[in-house]
Amino acid sequence: MMKNVMIVDDNCLTAEGIEKNIDWSALDATVIAVEYNSLSALDILKDTHVDLIISDIEMPDLDGISMSQKALEIQPFIKVILVSAYDKFEYAKRAIRLCVYDYIEKPLDYHYLTEKIKNAFTDIDRTQKNTELVKASRPVMTEKFFHDLLHYPGVDPATHLSQYLKYLDLRSDYDFFDVLILETEPDPAKSELDFTQYQIQLLNILNLVKEEMEIFDNVFYLKEFSGIVCIIGQNSKHPQHFLQVIHQVASTIVESCKNNVLSLNIGIGSLADSIWKLPVSFASASHSLKYLFFFPHKNIFDAREALGKELNLLSFSENTDEELIRLICSKDMTAIEEWITCYFQNLLGQVQDKNLVFIRIYSLLGRILKFLYEMNLDTGDLEREIIQVYTRFDSFRTYEQFVKWLTQLCASVCEKMDSSLQNYHNQIYTMALGYIRENFETNTLCLNDIARHANISPAYLSSLFKKVSGQSISDTITALRIESACHYLESTSLSLKEISTKCGYTNQYYFSNSFKKKLGMSPSAYREARGTQGQ
Repeated sequence: MMKNVMIVDDNCLTAEGIEKNIDWSALDATVIAVEYNSLSALDILKDTHVDLIISDIEMPDLDGISMSQKALEIQPFIKVILVSAYDKFEYAKRAIRLCVYDYIEKPLDYHYLTEKIKNAFTDIDRTQKNTELVKASRPVMTEKFFHDLLHYPGVDPATHLSQYLKYLDLRSDYDFFDVLILETEPDPAKSELDFTQYQIQLLNILNLVKEEMEIFDNVFYLKEFSGIVCIIGQNSKHPQHFLQVIHQVASTIVESCKNNVLSLNIGIGSLADSIWKLPVSFASASHSLKYLFFFPHKNIFDAREALGKELNLLSFSENTDEELIRLICSKDMTAIEEWITCYFQNLLGQVQDKNLVFIRIYSLLGRILKFLYEMNLDTGDLEREIIQVYTRFDSFRTYEQFVKWLTQLCASVCEKMDSSLQNYHNQIYTMALGYIRENFETNTLCLNDIARHANISPAYLSSLFKKVSGQSISDTITALRIESACHYLESTSLSLKEISTKCGYTNQYYFSNSFKKKLGMSPSAYREARGTQGQ
């Protein structure tokens, strides 16, 4: 793109010299004005775009540095190269502080000036490209602003985010704000969707939502993988009426999506009287959607109904749940089934509402999962099974069916604990065996050293090691030492004393007795039978 250049110098010969001795066409530039005082140059800047100013510093009325400051106020991205006949570094320092692009001295070297101009144009092109990129990314930046705001971890988001409002052209002066979360999921009874199809359906819902939301003063939309977040700004003197309209719009959206292959649920957050209170509205909308688990036939959940409620609404003591955990630890499936049957009978004696039964069982399952977390066991498969069951909770026609399922779940937990314990034992055994293999040649090797390495008690390690391998630790050490001795006897001419030392024995006689006891012959006889002569 052709660059516009303005030359400013009260010395007409200097100004004309710059204009005539620079090959502007080769630089893809044109000199649009040559001015002999700073004030007339500033007048031109008010109406004409200029990319580069080449200006003398020493001028009457307004010096070049002061003019540069005003020029940057008029056109912030303009580049200025200052020229001076005075060899004073103070001028350069002032120019640099002012963000002037460059500073050169007279007498002018036009070749050097040309290089400076080229550099300035390169910088201008880079700035222009980055400016366009920033403008193009503004929608993404706006989306990030709202995402950061809704998930802000502190108590005062304005401190860190308010600076972006003006740049992103976002209004914050509405009377009220509210957050709606629209959660979607495929309805397996209607259709199976791949990821692309799912996102297309989600965009269709977004288009519908935008049409229905036009009634509000301002709405911003965050599209997520499995839903849409709507941030509403509204001027209204009647907050209750505002909420009523939100409910009406939400109902219309849900009704319009009834035949969609995606099922839709909407959480309505609490009203906020400031944009900086949107994190609270978002959190309350998220909380209200949790009640989808409890009331699967509902599609709209209001924070006013959900706030303050806990998942455990019934007066069962935690000791009741802990008794089940104790039985799971003992792996007594008969007692577990009896406990679950009794538990349901007591529960149904207090509650006749299936939704409340649902809530209480959800709390019990949460305690089982917490127990598994504490045991550091992987719960992913159990969580998925629980979610699958709760999406078809109505398929359980009698409580006996649910008793059967919960008993099977507890059996799976017991199997998971058995498997995990076995893996733990194998890990400890492998760690201990590795330490023994590395250190059996040391005659001070003992049970305490090995247990310390495995980070368990000596007695527990001794029992665990024999349970996993079928062999005691001392027998394992002896076997490794004898195996190593056989290697030395077969492949070296070392003396029996040297071999006994290398294999971790304190003296040759104890080595010989152990060897004979293990293989039925003395070390010397073993060597002779293998054809190797000792010393």
